[in-house]
Amino acid sequence: MFRELWCEGATRKYWWASAFLMLGYLPTIVFAMSKMESIQSPALRALVALSPMPFIMGLAYAEYLRIRRTDELRQRVELEAGLVGMVVSILALTALGLLDNAGVIRVSLMTAPPLMCFFYVCAQIWAHRHYR
Repeated sequence: MFRELWCEGATRKYWWASAFLMLGYLPTIVFAMSKMESIQSPALRALVALSPMPFIMGLAYAEYLRIRRTDELRQRVELEAGLVGMVVSILALTALGLLDNAGVIRVSLMTAPPLMCFFYVCAQIWAHRHYR
């Protein structure tokens, strides 16, 4: 199931690019998170905080190229999963933000990316089963 769901269109070049980008992202994010408090200059602090972004953009671009290599039905499945994942993520994050604003729970903004990925994966599974 995993191979059918996420590996269509993935070439050896895609896997190498993804591995290289993740190997760059992981130490960069650890460095950025650990050194953030010790940096006094706002400009340098912003630069360190945004240092993982090129790796994230590279992963997004690699995923875009992977999807472009697939057929039209697979592209439709990906589009539908992305849309459903985005809508559910916005609803969940809005609800969490409102609860945070009311003081019911405390939610960090860093919970948004994993939550969005979780909903996207769930939407991928749903869309894959829908078009089976």
